[in-house]
Amino acid sequence: MIKFLMGNILYVLLAVGVVFNLFWLGGNKSKLKMNTAGVVLFSVIHTVVGVLFVKTFAFLESGTFNGMSIFGAVFFMPLAYFLGAKLFKRNIADVFDVFTVCMVFTLLLARLNCIFEGCCLGLPIPFIEGARWPTREAEIVLYIAFLILFANKATKKVSTGVLYPIYMIWYGVFRFTIEWFREAKYFVGFFHISHIWAILSTVVGVCIYLYITKKNKGNSKKIKKKALK
Repeated sequence: MIKFLMGNILYVLLAVGVVFNLFWLGGNKSKLKMNTAGVVLFSVIHTVVGVLFVKTFAFLESGTFNGMSIFGAVFFMPLAYFLGAKLFKRNIADVFDVFTVCMVFTLLLARLNCIFEGCCLGLPIPFIEGARWPTREAEIVLYIAFLILFANKATKKVSTGVLYPIYMIWYGVFRFTIEWFREAKYFVGFFHISHIWAILSTVVGVCIYLYITKKNKGNSKKIKKKALK
């Protein structure tokens, strides 16, 4: 049994992701105005779409679907959330804040899969034979920190919609830093290609964060003016 599970570890982890989504979305279904059938459906869809995005981004980088690139989820999942919120006429801030937690947990599992598969290694540590920088483990710790912070924020009665851009900003900063300690296949001059994606993630995250906070301040001022009338 254990041998079978280890031989199909990616599917096992994806199943764990679906189960997490079931509990998380189930606990927030009133906020999303979602029934039980919707919770089940979107728990599966979120996982499947996430896999397709990371595979697609890997293809754009390398021309093959064999690998995965977490930046596929970073850049493409917001489009899915936005379109989903518009299509089903849900509050965009609620959708982003709640589903960001699902994405972070899924990416945590993706990095666990890297450990099981022996890929995405850190560079050898100088003067320590056989040792490598624990880049994958550090990323998992980062995701756990995100989960603790975001899970608390996402359950607030009023959503701000800033959780995703906050993730983009800090993941970009983290990834740019830690990328110097990781093995890389693709380069853009002196930088790993992931350095470029990390910079883009941070810049886009900052722009979205500033836009949302400015919009939220404008909305709060309008509410206060109406209350004073």
